[in-house]
Amino acid sequence: MALSINLEDHYNYTLLEVRGKVDAATSQMLDRAIEAATFEGNQHLILDCSQLFSISSEGLRVLLNTRNSLTLIHSITLCNVSRSIHSLLELTGISRFINIAKDLDEAESMLFESNTDLDRISFN
Repeated sequence: MALSINLEDHYNYTLLEVRGKVDAATSQMLDRAIEAATFEGNQHLILDCSQLFSISSEGLRVLLNTRNSLTLIHSITLCNVSRSIHSLLELTGISRFINIAKDLDEAESMLFESNTDLDRISFN
């Protein structure tokens, strides 16, 4: 199954709708889509994984590299993650470094909370 990624700009984040499988052959496509989304200037990325069927170690590497390359004011959040992929993220420890929300509403709430926390830090 091929991979398709749809980018959608919102007020303070970019939504990446990921469909298909992320494996060795398609991980570079995910990497380029994330790079394009961060280049556009939004501080936060939300990856909607509702149509993500599997992710290989190469895809996990892309997620970790993305998290490591983001600055303090940037974030990456996954939402609508299937049970099997969520288990993989837990098993590999990636869930300690990347936010995982149950749905898009929760992901947006997490962004609002993190922006509020950053505002408190910058004014104190």
